[in-house]
Amino acid sequence: MERAQFWRIVEGARAAGGADTERVAQVLLRRLRELPPTELEPFQELWEQEQDTLYCWPIHDAATLLLGPLDDDALLAVQDWIVSHGRGTVQRILDDPDSLVELAVDRHNARIDWFCGLPMEAHIAATGKSFTADRLDGPDEPSGVPAGLTDGASMRQRFPRLTAYLDDNPWIGQPWKDPAR
Repeated sequence: MERAQFWRIVEGARAAGGADTERVAQVLLRRLRELPPTELEPFQELWEQEQDTLYCWPIHDAATLLLGPLDDDALLAVQDWIVSHGRGTVQRILDDPDSLVELAVDRHNARIDWFCGLPMEAHIAATGKSFTADRLDGPDEPSGVPAGLTDGASMRQRFPRLTAYLDDNPWIGQPWKDPAR
């Protein structure tokens, strides 16, 4: 599977599902079930490569500001959620993690595991079997350097849009005001 085809499938599911991320996952599964089984494992590999590109401290920090503390499983769900918004969104967030604030309207879906295992589910439905190979090993640790999320001045400089969003939505909490968050 070519990367361009991968993105056409992902972005087509997002276009069909619109702002309803659960619906996007349903559409994506339906579209994956329409693919030949030989295309599903390569789709999964490309999805995992996109997850890996998002596995860096600046994005982890931005997501923590927007969503609160994230364990490894929640971070994977967040990466899936970002990928589900399409290539342009992934690239914008890679270039400027502060732009994660653009997805704030859909933040309630970020931690929900809507997308994990969809290609495998489609493969099992088509063949009755799991993929032949397990997930390729991704990075063990996020790339880059973590920010000091409890330093409000630093966060305001590094993530001005996210911190402004937090100022406008005090119910979310701010790690520099509530370090236990």
